[in-house]
Amino acid sequence: MTPTIIPFSSSYEDYLIEVEKYILTLREPIAKKIRRIEKSMRIFTEKVYGYLPTAGEMKWPVLEPNYNVDVTRLVPFHEAYSYDITDAVIYFYIDDSLFLRIFVNPDKYLPFLRRCDAVIGPDVSQYTDMPAEMRYRHAWCNTTMSAYLQEGGVNLYPNITWSRSDSYSYSFPQNLRNSVIAINSNGVHKSDLSLYRWKCGYRMAMMTLSPLHIIRFGKLVDGENTSISSYFSNERLNMLRNGSKRK
Repeated sequence: MTPTIIPFSSSYEDYLIEVEKYILTLREPIAKKIRRIEKSMRIFTEKVYGYLPTAGEMKWPVLEPNYNVDVTRLVPFHEAYSYDITDAVIYFYIDDSLFLRIFVNPDKYLPFLRRCDAVIGPDVSQYTDMPAEMRYRHAWCNTTMSAYLQEGGVNLYPNITWSRSDSYSYSFPQNLRNSVIAINSNGVHKSDLSLYRWKCGYRMAMMTLSPLHIIRFGKLVDGENTSISSYFSNERLNMLRNGSKRK
């Protein structure tokens, strides 16, 4: 029998039951994607649990703050790795399928990521309709992978992300106050509810972390503190919208 994995609130067997209930509500292409994500998260959790030091009541790995505000170029992980682009900040604001491999075999990609100017922490999906434990585990994997990369010598910017308000307790680490963080807004304009939840989380992040600077990926959202933010757009998406082709 698979043992219970702390710091999660349920055994893996009970967790799988909730995951399958959720997956049954999805269309097959999305269901297949979620199953792949869960498999990758399970492999990573088994690989690294107990490897990194933890702190706080939740016993999560602790991220080191980054104070370098000099960020001028962002490149998605899959393109950077394919074309050996290292003179840029690498991001994971892309489809999960394009970077789940780093969770399955993180040591394979450490040498490359160490050579990059910097890396923004991974962004495994946390859909707001997912069960709370599922969103929690995905957030744990994001933070733990970020800590794992820092431990491996990668220059990393913490990725601050949230889902529903019940995620705030683990989404804004106090030790990252007054440092540089990264925030993504891709997809939040799809519905009024998504935009509202993003704005609420953004306000909480500002109050809790008082960031020195924000690396902002995605469209500007009304009410942001633009004076401390550097904005980067999804250039590939913009090219597709404009009818351009990659050279």
